[in-house]
Amino acid sequence: METDGGGWTVFQKRGDFTPQEDFYRTWLEYKRGFGDLHQQFWLGNDRLSMLSNQDLYQLRVDMEDFDGQKRFAHYYSFRVSNEQDKYRLSLGSYTKGDAGDSLTFHNGMLFSTKDQDNDRDSRVCAQTFNGAWWYNSCHRANLNGGYLRGAHPNILGAGMTWESFRGQYYSLKTSEMKIRPVWFKP
Repeated sequence: METDGGGWTVFQKRGDFTPQEDFYRTWLEYKRGFGDLHQQFWLGNDRLSMLSNQDLYQLRVDMEDFDGQKRFAHYYSFRVSNEQDKYRLSLGSYTKGDAGDSLTFHNGMLFSTKDQDNDRDSRVCAQTFNGAWWYNSCHRANLNGGYLRGAHPNILGAGMTWESFRGQYYSLKTSEMKIRPVWFKP
């Protein structure tokens, strides 16, 4: 099924699959990419950097909870720098969607993994929240966090979260991050 007229390149996809793909990985694994393109995957930070620096790209993030509620967030622009700059996130304004804006908090942040701490917190956010992301102090979105399947009322910020949709005590069922050129006309 086409999303919003098509033309998207998906770089992150997660869902309720068995076996569950582990997103708690090393810098090198995120650099190269991992997973199965038909199920769950991370395209790779080198590829994402190369692709997002060829043109001006928009970002769409689709997500679903375990009650079947689907939401999305759209950002005017999206770019990831190279490895030398730690794959820094450059994000344009939140332009539309019903998921709310949980990603702007991460704008300008460097990518962090369990073996490379580049966040602004005294903790190692990637280790604390079992993921890899553009952590700030630490996160309002963590779509590469552990897959916990719904509500987890005693564990703040754990799981695959998007704060403005289901909060920090709920791990989502699916997520898909995708980009396409801003000039694309459906």
